[in-house]
Amino acid sequence: MGELTVRAWKRYGKDRLYITHTATGANVGYYDRQTSKLHVEDPDLQYRALEALTPFLSGDISALAHVVDSASPSPGSDLANNVAGGAVSERAAELSPGRFQRIAAKLLGIRTEATSWEVGAAGERRVGDRLDRLRAHGWSVLHSIPLKSGADIDHVIIGPAGVFTINTKHHPGARVTANGDFVRVNGQLNDYVRNSRHEASAAAKRLTSACGSPVGVTGVLAFVGAQSLSVKEPPVDVLIVPGERLERLFLKAPPALSPDMRQRIYAAARRAELWLA
Repeated sequence: MGELTVRAWKRYGKDRLYITHTATGANVGYYDRQTSKLHVEDPDLQYRALEALTPFLSGDISALAHVVDSASPSPGSDLANNVAGGAVSERAAELSPGRFQRIAAKLLGIRTEATSWEVGAAGERRVGDRLDRLRAHGWSVLHSIPLKSGADIDHVIIGPAGVFTINTKHHPGARVTANGDFVRVNGQLNDYVRNSRHEASAAAKRLTSACGSPVGVTGVLAFVGAQSLSVKEPPVDVLIVPGERLERLFLKAPPALSPDMRQRIYAAARRAELWLA
């Protein structure tokens, strides 16, 4: 289909990014930086134009609101294809030592950096299996959502009860206690609640901009493999639950979103550029 070229244009009080076909120079359309609107003559090219514009938008993702329903994402940027723990597994593979180093580390009881990532990936897969069961009940489930920072959101789910970002924590045999914003694993204080809150807030901002109407997102901390989980006082805006109870939690929650709104949010959330802008 050919590549697209983007060039900036500022004249007569206007500030635009023009998109053209690289090979022929034929006009595709333009993005108005003043109104944050994308204008493309051929609707079939809207999604490709937005992909070409992404590096030039500097975090401005409001243009997505005008194309969210216009076309399906390309296979390479459709997050519906991601598997639970995929990003973490790749990182573990990158850090994995050679065969003999692995054997030596195992014999000596040494925990390598790769081991920590492997444990994390295993936890995400366990939670992902639970969440995937929700699809039969009208939920949309996304895994391993990449972020511009290089980090990722473990899971995003969209269903009758709302939108949730889920942060999986795999602590085999650990004692976990939570009191408000303070979470301790075997007595060690962590920033889990703060991070989950930030994750949900950032997701809400992006989805709201993409959908053109307010989208609330709730952060969830899902602990897997812990020996015990005691929540003395839950945080105001983050849920803390055992990973094994996630399915039951969401199925029992009261409805909050209409089917049409769920479809609109999912159409935006499954596009990688929403999270990478």
